[in-house]
Amino acid sequence: MNLTTVVRCFRFLLYPCLSTIIFGALLLPSVSIAQQVLRNVVVEGTSRIDESTVLLQVSSETGTIFSAETVEKDIKEIYLTGFFDQVTAVLRASATGPELGPELVFQVVERPAIRNIVIKGNDEIDEDTVQEKLAISARRFLDRKKLSAGVEEVKKYYQSQGFYETNVEYEIEKIGGNQVDVVFQIEEGIEKVIRRVRVEGNDYFDEDDLLDAIETSRYKWWVSWASGSGVVNEEQLAADVQRLMTEYLTNGFVDANIAEPVISEVEDGLEVTFKISEGEQFQFGDISARGDLFESSVDQTLEGVAAVSGETFNVELLRQDTFTISGKYTDIGYAFVNVDPVTNVNRAEKKVRVDYTIDKGKLITIDRIIISGNQKTRDNVIRRSMKINEQELFSSSKIERSQQLLQRLGYFDEVTITPEPSFREDEVNLNVAVREGQTGTFTAGVGVSSGDGFIVSGRISENNLFGTGNSLALDLNTGSRRENYVLSFSNPRYEDTNWSLGMDLLSVEREFDDFDRDQAGGTITVGYPLWFLGPEYLDDMRFALSYELLKIDIKDVERDAPDLIQRSTGKSTSSSITPRITRNTIDNPLNPTKGSRQTARIELAGIGGDEEFWLLQLNNTFFYPVWESPIGTFVFSQRTKFGYGETYSGNDDFPLFRRFFPGGINSVRGFEARELGPKDSEGNEFGGSKQLVGNFEIIFPLFTTLGLNGVAFYDIGNAFDDDDDIKFDELREAVGWGIRWRSPIAPIRIEFGYPLGKEDGEKSVVTHFSFGSPL
Repeated sequence: MNLTTVVRCFRFLLYPCLSTIIFGALLLPSVSIAQQVLRNVVVEGTSRIDESTVLLQVSSETGTIFSAETVEKDIKEIYLTGFFDQVTAVLRASATGPELGPELVFQVVERPAIRNIVIKGNDEIDEDTVQEKLAISARRFLDRKKLSAGVEEVKKYYQSQGFYETNVEYEIEKIGGNQVDVVFQIEEGIEKVIRRVRVEGNDYFDEDDLLDAIETSRYKWWVSWASGSGVVNEEQLAADVQRLMTEYLTNGFVDANIAEPVISEVEDGLEVTFKISEGEQFQFGDISARGDLFESSVDQTLEGVAAVSGETFNVELLRQDTFTISGKYTDIGYAFVNVDPVTNVNRAEKKVRVDYTIDKGKLITIDRIIISGNQKTRDNVIRRSMKINEQELFSSSKIERSQQLLQRLGYFDEVTITPEPSFREDEVNLNVAVREGQTGTFTAGVGVSSGDGFIVSGRISENNLFGTGNSLALDLNTGSRRENYVLSFSNPRYEDTNWSLGMDLLSVEREFDDFDRDQAGGTITVGYPLWFLGPEYLDDMRFALSYELLKIDIKDVERDAPDLIQRSTGKSTSSSITPRITRNTIDNPLNPTKGSRQTARIELAGIGGDEEFWLLQLNNTFFYPVWESPIGTFVFSQRTKFGYGETYSGNDDFPLFRRFFPGGINSVRGFEARELGPKDSEGNEFGGSKQLVGNFEIIFPLFTTLGLNGVAFYDIGNAFDDDDDIKFDELREAVGWGIRWRSPIAPIRIEFGYPLGKEDGEKSVVTHFSFGSPL
């Protein structure tokens, strides 16, 4: 006779049943279940699912000692596959005696399979769209949770298309063979849009201010077709209630109440009304702290807190101050500090007392730094950018700084650093997860460039050479007016030290309207960060020193060329050093949205060679996000370029090869390249020794997923001769617009500039085209 002992039973039809363990009364008393070795592990009840697939989910194996805990976990794992409605585990004793050990049997009841999905009542939305939103297909096992989720997605989609009060229900029809048909019945509701949004009960706020704070808005034909606004969206309405509540809580109305929005039908559509009970306005009362005080002092704990007793209560300030206090502890190792802002509302005095209760927890040490996602980039390239190391105390500011520095490298599309549990309670691991971006390019093309004529160009570049963080680039440009060859190499962390090393070799031949210029030579640059000087703001600053040797040949000068160009004819040598300081906080060099970069450099020529001059250049660029819209971030950008140069004698002409010729895509965009600056009496440009250029831009998203942005700009600038000062009333202006695409090969820019105050001979519109970032 077979003895069957039920070990675990889990039923998951509509709800989990109670688990039971029943040991058979006929089990031999001399052999306990805990001592029995499993003779076999099998699965019963499968028809569509192979037995081996089920056994892959379990830990119980033939030849191992039976464990009730292991079997319980096995049952959960089998159920989580989603294939079964019922999972039961039983021990089945051997017919020849208990000494052979029992057989563990997992008895399963498969969920029915979906044969067909039938959709009815969808007159306005096509069946393929409904199927896509349901995310359920035939020949899959029936999953009621997925059915319910699919129904909600269909309702949301109907709402987004302006169908109010859409109802979706489903029926399950059994057809035998453990198969079912699922029939969805849709009542599409009324297709109406929001014509008015109102607020009632508001005394403190103007209605317009409150409507600006929420997402729900009336239908506007010129924008709603693209943004999806102007229709009833239940999730958005619920979020808007919270947005309005936040507006009141940040202005002291702690008893404010926002009722559920009322949707009513009006003649031409729908009206949404938010009903508000404002209550009284409260102020901050006493603000104190208790528990594990920072440096055992209430004052030290509350230092940096923005809330002030007697000022209007603000829940956002309360939240920020909580993070401020928490940050003091997380920065010195207390990673899991708990700061609880306990509030006590005194309605008689209309004040809110705040007591920050602090439990700092244990000091936490970084056990391991685990790097993942770097298929190409070497670990040491990532580790050397980290401001925190293994076996150091946890520090939130160092972790945040590390994430910023890794993002700025330009090697990664995404960087996240998250603490994870370690083996000990007083340790955590840091998981540095990166998603690598495109760092190498190979481009070749033939085209026409504004300002340079016909061009055949090629570029091979790699900003993360063999995953070392080094960069190498070879530029080849040849055409009707240029022949350029530039080879550049940079090692930003030589031998993993803080020293940087760069080298450039160039051969450039350019043909201008009234002269030709050949240059050949090279540059070597070394650099070091300035953080060792102490102050925190120096962390983003770097000093570099360059030596450059150039051979210059000015030739084929036209007879009517300006006198300065005539005097510059011939060959010369320039030997110079250039100290440079750069500060950079831009978040992402390929797609900047915030941060700034400043560069100050002075070239000193005359260390041998023929040329003797100095040239000061100051550049400033910053990006500021002005609006986080539903389609992406609107960014304001400003760039300023200032240059001032003189010869040491003060009487000689400033060298032609270093003179400024404003105009073009990276200068004042309403003018052709080299069109601005000093001219002779015949209108020929000869460049200036001084330059001031400003660019102001709004960069806005067009198609974020494609990396396509638009830009509107205002430019101003000009260059001035040796004997002239910079005159602001002679700066030329332009406005325009353009499109920028972060293509897979390189950033592409197409921009159209319109000069303001156009003079004779100047174009009304200038088209610019370029590969590369405008940084």
